[in-house]
Amino acid sequence: MVKLSVIGFSHFKFFVFLVLKSLTNRQAIIYYEQVLSKLAGKISTRIASVALAVILALIPSLLALAEGSGTGTITITATTKTVLEIELNPPSWEIGQVGPDTEYKTNPEKTWCTMTNRGNCMANTYIKGDDAVWTESPSVYKWTLSDDGSNGTQVYVLWYEKADQVGYVLISKDESGIGSEFYPGLGMGDGNKKQFGLKLKAPVADYENYFYGGGEMETHIIISGVAV
Repeated sequence: MVKLSVIGFSHFKFFVFLVLKSLTNRQAIIYYEQVLSKLAGKISTRIASVALAVILALIPSLLALAEGSGTGTITITATTKTVLEIELNPPSWEIGQVGPDTEYKTNPEKTWCTMTNRGNCMANTYIKGDDAVWTESPSVYKWTLSDDGSNGTQVYVLWYEKADQVGYVLISKDESGIGSEFYPGLGMGDGNKKQFGLKLKAPVADYENYFYGGGEMETHIIISGVAV
């Protein structure tokens, strides 16, 4: 009888394992209580209590097997943002009063402006100019920026000179692009800063569209950067 009981119990354990895959902890306990009540007349109280103890002991491990089987991995990737920031110091040149057909230079000539790359990557820099306009009424009067280095009636000229080079370079408008190459491969931080100066030549005297006395003319030089 004992041997038969063991064999019967062995089969019962196998059956329990299959059922437990789809039952919660509480559902499994209720289920086994129902099963044991049906078997009460067929097996002794001692065997039933042993079976219950074994079954309940199996519940946590079998549920863990059913619920915790398998593992998952989450992979997170990120790309750092490229920041382009060109700092110019000083950012403006106030020449003061100008006369016709006269040249004006920054002071000091070649180290007047300091350019620093404050971004997080190396940059190729480019430079271009623009027409100068009368600030009180830009649509009424302007100076066109020269594209060949010669001034004329309502035509003025701009140049730059780098601190580490000799000679002025013409600044043009380049309306369809970002301008001409300025400092290529500009490194980051103060250790890679560059210096340059500017020169302006006013238009020739114009007696039809004359220089407005006390009028303020304004133009812009644009220095842009492209990440290397």
